[in-house]
Amino acid sequence: MRFSMRRFFGPSIRTRRWLIFLAIGIMMACIAVFLAGLAIMMLTPFHLDTIRSFDPAAIAIAALSAFLLGFYWLSQAVGSAFQLLTMRDYETSERLRALMFRRQPEGPRPPLVALGGGTGLSSLLKGLKELPVDLTAVVTVTDDGGSSGRLRKDLQILPPGDIRNCLVALSGSESLLSRLFQYRFGETGEMGGHSFGNLFIAAMSGVLGDFGTAVRAASQILAIRGQVLPVTCENVELAARFEDGAELVGETSISAAGKRIIAMSLRPKEPLPNPEALAAIDRARLIVLGPGSLFTSVIPNLLVPEIAERINRSRARVVYVCNIMTQPGETDNLSAADHVTALLRHTPLRRIDVTVVNSRRAARPLMERYEKMNQFWVPPTVTRIEDRGIRVVSGDFLQETDMVRHDSRALAEVLLALIAEDPAASIPA
Repeated sequence: MRFSMRRFFGPSIRTRRWLIFLAIGIMMACIAVFLAGLAIMMLTPFHLDTIRSFDPAAIAIAALSAFLLGFYWLSQAVGSAFQLLTMRDYETSERLRALMFRRQPEGPRPPLVALGGGTGLSSLLKGLKELPVDLTAVVTVTDDGGSSGRLRKDLQILPPGDIRNCLVALSGSESLLSRLFQYRFGETGEMGGHSFGNLFIAAMSGVLGDFGTAVRAASQILAIRGQVLPVTCENVELAARFEDGAELVGETSISAAGKRIIAMSLRPKEPLPNPEALAAIDRARLIVLGPGSLFTSVIPNLLVPEIAERINRSRARVVYVCNIMTQPGETDNLSAADHVTALLRHTPLRRIDVTVVNSRRAARPLMERYEKMNQFWVPPTVTRIEDRGIRVVSGDFLQETDMVRHDSRALAEVLLALIAEDPAASIPA
């Protein structure tokens, strides 16, 4: 096997090389202390010159560097291993010992495709990137608000915001580059409101001449786990028809309308799907829809020709992760069963095998704050979903901070269990 410096010095839950670094650091530190002691005791010029030729200070610096490198990555490795203990498949000490001290299998990993956009998809990806899967994120490109909307209008490129969030979610959490990509300039001046990552992707699109190529380049720079693909490389807009007969074009306008949606479409109506996205769906063992804004993040992906049709024909299990809270202007008063109905009614999608629903409300003070913004808890309505022949996984998937979000680790655990149920999906032991 070809030796890779990047792979060798990158983070890993395998600890042997970092134990060796610690040992080397300790040994070199002892040598430095020994030589320094000799230098103090042997005061003749001859002996001092001999000791100086070994340069105890340089050895001490090298020892400290080796020690710190080994200690840092060893702590990261142990932390990652114990984090995996929270998952069902990693609960025994034997599995932990295997992960830490044995060579991990190089066999094929089951392909998983996640479709969506916005903060919902990026939150899910943070948990999925830790799983032993071949991960692909297929991202909607209909955003027309904020920094993405301005760049889309000024430069005639696809909106980079959702793509950027997914790239950062799949990168190393400690990466300085990932923090740089999320940096947002102040509100004043021409740069006001733009994020560095959006500007970077826009600049790479100009340099490389293609948005998809720019995303691949950014993926390599951030060293992401998996791949991020726009669902289409055409500049599409989202259109909606409302219950009162009115029609609007543009994701931001649709969300702000606050009226019941009865039909969704794209402009142009039949954009070419990204061939890489179709290929990823064809080979997937698990396809995940959501979480995220139902009408402006999840459904737009399924309106691109062939995407829903490929999912309908796929041998993969199709999982829908329902939102925890309603979204004003889009899903007011909708239950989990209503979310499922809307997904099947407004798109060519004809199958959902499993729906994941949250069964717990957030703490009352936090709920009251959301309710003041006209956002309410989505009732799980398990029986109504099961009556459609869809399996329901119901549980506590809530993460409470100052906001209500899905617990990405809990979702990842459920999805890993669903993959494990599939005998055709090969999960590394």
